[in-house]
Amino acid sequence: MKPKALPKLDLNVTNDCHLRCVHCCFKSGGRTMGEMSLKQFERLFTDFVALGGTRIDVTGGEPFMRRDILEIIEMAIRFKLRTELVTNSLLLNEGILRRLSTLGLPEMAVSLDGSTAERHAQIRGTNSEDFAKIKLHLKKAVNLGIKTKVNTVVFSTNLADLPAITELAIELGAREHGFYYFSPIGRGDTRSDLVADPLAWLETIRNRLAQFNSDIKLSLETPIIETALASKLDVSCYLANPWHLQILPDGNVYPCAIMAARGRTIGSLTGKRLKQIWLADELHDGTLYCNEAAPLFQKFNSCVCYESVPRLIASGQFTPVCLCRKFKIEEIV
Repeated sequence: MKPKALPKLDLNVTNDCHLRCVHCCFKSGGRTMGEMSLKQFERLFTDFVALGGTRIDVTGGEPFMRRDILEIIEMAIRFKLRTELVTNSLLLNEGILRRLSTLGLPEMAVSLDGSTAERHAQIRGTNSEDFAKIKLHLKKAVNLGIKTKVNTVVFSTNLADLPAITELAIELGAREHGFYYFSPIGRGDTRSDLVADPLAWLETIRNRLAQFNSDIKLSLETPIIETALASKLDVSCYLANPWHLQILPDGNVYPCAIMAARGRTIGSLTGKRLKQIWLADELHDGTLYCNEAAPLFQKFNSCVCYESVPRLIASGQFTPVCLCRKFKIEEIV
């Protein structure tokens, strides 16, 4: 039997961060972790490529809290990995952006949760100068030939502002706008008030965001979908058929970000090679799903506790959707 390929890694290179965003599932900046060395990254990339790996997302914390982040990115590109840098962009400058361009960084994703400095600050705790930097760095990255993406977390507090954020992303030259539904885990585990109404979110997708689909690529998460539509899409829990891994700075490996936030590790790179962890039977034979995900679905009708979701699912009209699933907007509309 041919070994199952591992095409993608979500690689958290540090948990240090100069922000304290309320929704951070890894509690970055307030939770100290050890960090892998460059030698460990080289071994990781070697093993990843041998497993058929082609893409990594380099994230944190804030990646630029590491002094050797450019060396990590350079190494990933040297291994011919399609590398996306995920950053709040506030520690960038023109020199760093030019270096990233010279290295051949293909993609960069930048967090933007409001269309104005005031709205963005409500979520990120930033100021007007920071907001100006984010816009400037996005424009410079575009001018240097780096494909840029705007990442927005969907909250109850910014739901009405989402179309304006998309308009700003288009104005800044971003090639994609990704929407990530806020989950009350990690630092946000007591902030259920920030969870957007899932039906209002679906309405926003269809009636307010779909109009931009010809101007920018739109990708999104949603916790539920109509049962009739769900039958046409893959909405199943990611643990039923894994295709990527989440690696935290200390080398602990998780099947997804939700399980990482819950501390459900499936191995450590300090004691095992990536191949051993990825090809373990329990990751692919349903054992992990039965032990970790199924009890959560029995309790919450989801892997996360959303207050209104159980009622909607119990009606039979809606089906839960794995938050590892990213959809094109045309699939939801």
